[in-house]
Amino acid sequence: MEAIFHPPKRRPKVYESFEAPLPVSFSKDSPSEQQIDIYKAEITHQHILVRESEHIQALYGKGYFGKGVLSKSRPQHSISERWEYVGDSCLPVIPLAKYEQHVRWARSALLAQGLDEEAVSQVLKELTHPIELDLEEELGEEQADFQEHQESEECPTQASDQDQMMEDVAAARSDDGEGSGFSEAKRPRRQGDPLYDPLADLYPEEPEQIDPAKLAKIKCKRHDDWIVHCGCRIDASEMMSGGSVSDTKGCNLSVAHGYVLVEESEEEDEDGDEDIKRSTKGKLVCRINPFNMMEYLQLSYEEAFFLVYALGCLSVFRDGEALTILQLWRMFRSAQPNFEMTYAVYHYFRSKGWVPKSGVKYGTDFMLYRKGPPFYHASYSVVVERSDESFQGAPLRPFTWRSLAALSRITANVSKELMFSYVVVPSGMTEEDFSSPECLKRLKVQEIIVSRWISSRERTEQEEI
Repeated sequence: MEAIFHPPKRRPKVYESFEAPLPVSFSKDSPSEQQIDIYKAEITHQHILVRESEHIQALYGKGYFGKGVLSKSRPQHSISERWEYVGDSCLPVIPLAKYEQHVRWARSALLAQGLDEEAVSQVLKELTHPIELDLEEELGEEQADFQEHQESEECPTQASDQDQMMEDVAAARSDDGEGSGFSEAKRPRRQGDPLYDPLADLYPEEPEQIDPAKLAKIKCKRHDDWIVHCGCRIDASEMMSGGSVSDTKGCNLSVAHGYVLVEESEEEDEDGDEDIKRSTKGKLVCRINPFNMMEYLQLSYEEAFFLVYALGCLSVFRDGEALTILQLWRMFRSAQPNFEMTYAVYHYFRSKGWVPKSGVKYGTDFMLYRKGPPFYHASYSVVVERSDESFQGAPLRPFTWRSLAALSRITANVSKELMFSYVVVPSGMTEEDFSSPECLKRLKVQEIIVSRWISSRERTEQEEI
C-alpha cells in the first residue's frame, strides 16, 4: 500500500524569510571556478562548536544547521532585552540581581582555578567597581578616526538615522498589505521565497512577504543583526531604538560587550555581596561584566560530517589541527554507536530537500522539516533501522508491541507521522568496510510509514458508508 503524502503544517506566524537550502551555491549562472566559503568548527569535549558569528549566521541561516548552545534553536541569545547608548556604544542593561549572579559565577570559576578566597574577593572587588567609561581611550586613535569618518559620511546625526529607519519600516509595511483587514500581530505572511515553497501555489490568497531589499536596510539592535535574519518583529521599536547600519559601524561592539549597565538605586546595602548596591529600580551604573557568556552554534555529528563530506564547506579542528574526512568518520563512529546508519539516513533526506533535526524529544532519531523549523512544523518522526537485502537481521532498536504502540501514539498526538527508515546493507559487507565513508556508496535507504489504527474511527467510517 502506497503511503499518502500529507502537506506539512505551516506555522501561523513567521518573521523571517527563506535564504537558501544549503550554505553553498549551486547556481548554474555562477562561474565554475567560484570558491566555496570554508567555515570553521572546533571539537570541544566531543562537541562540535562553531564560534565565529559570521560562520554561525551562514550555517544556521542557510540550511538551519545546528542549534544555539544558549538558545532553543536559532543562536540569538542576548544578555539583555534592553539596550542603552553610552556615547557611541550601545550597552546592555541588566538588573542588579542578574549582575550579582554573574559575579558568583566568576567567583566559582576563579576558585576552581586554585586561587584562595582572599585573592578572589580582592579581584572581584576591583573588577566590579563602578567605572566611568571612556570609549575614545579604549578604542584608540585609529578606531576613533574610523568612527569620525563613518559618522561624517554615513550618519550625520542620530535623529536622521532613526528617521530613515522609520521610513524603511513604513515602506516595508506598505508593501505587506497593511490595509488588508488584519491586525499587525495576526497578519499572515508568506513563509519564504515561493521558489522554494512547495505549497506557495496552493495558497494564492496569502499576501506576499515584505520586500527583502527594504528589510535589508533595517537593523535589530537586540541581536546586532539584520532583522531579516534574527527573526524579530518589524514593529519592535524598543529593540531597534536608534538602530541603523551606520550606528553599528560607528561603535565598537567588541568593547561594548565587555561592559554592562547595572540598574541600581542610590541607597547602598552594607550586607551586599562584593560591595554591590541593591535595588529594584534606579539609576544605571556602568560596570565591567565579570562573566561573559558567548553564544555558540553546536552541530550534531551528522550535520558536521555532511558539511565536511558532502558539501566541503566546513573544516573541523582539534587542538589547532584540521581533521581529515577519514579521521572525522572514525572519530564519530567511535563516539556514537551506529553513526554510519544514522548518517546514511541524514544524507538521504538532506539530499531530497528535507531538514533533519534531532528527534530525541519524541523518542526517535530525527524529525523531518520542510524548508526549516521556522516555516513548518515537523512532518515525520524518523526511526533508523538496519536490515539486509531481505529485510532481515537484528534491529538496532528492538520494539515490543507495547513500546511501538506507545511511540506511535505519542507521534500522532503531536500531529506527526511515524516513519521507519531502513538502511539496507548489501550482503558481503564486513565491519572493515564500514571503517571508511566509501561504504556509503553501497548503502540504500528504504522508508516505511507506520500508521496507527483506531478502532472507534474505523467503526464510524464504516457506519457512514
